[in-house]
Amino acid sequence: MSKLHQIASNTAMQMLGRFVGTVFGVLTIAVMTRALGAEGYGHFTLAFTFLAVAGAIVDFGFTLTTTQMISEEDADESRIVSSAMTVRIVSGIVLFGLAALVGAFMPYDPIVRATIAVGAFSFFFMTLSQMFIGVFQKHLSMWRPATAEAVSRGIILILIVVLATTQVSVPHMMGAFAVGNALMALINILFARSFTRIRLTWHHKTIVTFISRSWPIAATIFFNLLYLKGDIVFMSFYRSSEEIGLYGAAYKVLDVISVVPTMFMGLILPMLVLAWTTKRRQELHALLQQAFDLFAIISLPILGGTFIVAGPLMALAAGEEFRASGPYLMLLMLANTFVFFGILFSHAVVAINKQRAIIPAFVITAIVAVVLYLATIPSYGALGAAWTTIVSEAMIMCLTFWMVRRTAAFAPRFKSFGVGLLSACAMTALGFLYLQWVGNTNVWNLLVVVIGCAAFYGVSVVALGGVRLATLKSMLPRV
Repeated sequence: MSKLHQIASNTAMQMLGRFVGTVFGVLTIAVMTRALGAEGYGHFTLAFTFLAVAGAIVDFGFTLTTTQMISEEDADESRIVSSAMTVRIVSGIVLFGLAALVGAFMPYDPIVRATIAVGAFSFFFMTLSQMFIGVFQKHLSMWRPATAEAVSRGIILILIVVLATTQVSVPHMMGAFAVGNALMALINILFARSFTRIRLTWHHKTIVTFISRSWPIAATIFFNLLYLKGDIVFMSFYRSSEEIGLYGAAYKVLDVISVVPTMFMGLILPMLVLAWTTKRRQELHALLQQAFDLFAIISLPILGGTFIVAGPLMALAAGEEFRASGPYLMLLMLANTFVFFGILFSHAVVAINKQRAIIPAFVITAIVAVVLYLATIPSYGALGAAWTTIVSEAMIMCLTFWMVRRTAAFAPRFKSFGVGLLSACAMTALGFLYLQWVGNTNVWNLLVVVIGCAAFYGVSVVALGGVRLATLKSMLPRV
């Protein structure tokens, strides 16, 4: 079985599990937004963002470092994973407890403070669950955490539906996420034990290695989160909870979509690490080019499609009150295009072990973002936040690419990107003209636009040579 076929088969299984989990997640958000309204969902978004910052500190880059370390030749997988899990449990208890304490003294609505306290448990279990992702990535078995996520999201959906009809409360709904994430952590631990022995252990040398390798990643994650989530934090001081809720709903779409490049790069990261450490540069370049082509083909039609149906899509997904999120969604999908390639080059930086050298890039981006947030959010609110996100993501994409280009001499070919761009532009124009002709954006017309545009785009990309039929055949399961 070829590497491409292995990746494709594993990606297909993971995509199926993630698709189910994503459907449950989208339905959960749809129930929550309708039950809580823009103001209530704004409270939830603020609490979630506050805890996400704590989560980045707890992670400390261990998730990526674990994948990197167990992917090296002659690695003691059991000792590495067990040590990482032990540190994660200890740091999670301390830091999420501290986050709940700090949250109690923040100048937020009492509902937000209570939600932060409950959410600390949710984030603890979620970060613990992520600790085992490297094991599944190494063994090309990402369907397992995808299954755990699907089961978890299904339980959360059931609990949210019950709460929406009996106890409409933001803290209670955050509690549903805590239950679901605890279940996901338990399932992932059981799955990971199929590949390696897992136990509580404190191997000093391994932990020192973890810290020495992880702190540059931790720094980049922290500054990355600062410019990604700083918008919500700054908006909480200048804008209303309703506006935060509208912006947060649109941002949730970005979060859902960005799972795709993160998932794919997580799968090929062990291969990138092995190719780099064994000095197989051509293989490294080939893997990066395949990812670049794939991300171009995927991200560009998402951007074009959003410009056609942003407002109606948000109304359909979150409720009529959230139709006003449409302009924010359009801008964030422009940022999403940069996110795809930023994730590609950020993972490549980890693969070539340049985490420490790239820290200044994240620091510069974070400083620029904070300045722009302070300059734009007080006057322009969510629009200023969205434009700042675009600038930040474009900067980090360029800076991480520069590092990969300088260190690994990788220069992508743009044929697939050009084909994708041309096809996406034609698709967008046709979709826009259709909606102008029918003059109605009801569910059926939106369905026609989405299916029709996707079909047109797919045919166009293949016809223009953006994707070769031979490549598609090599990715299909063999019977």
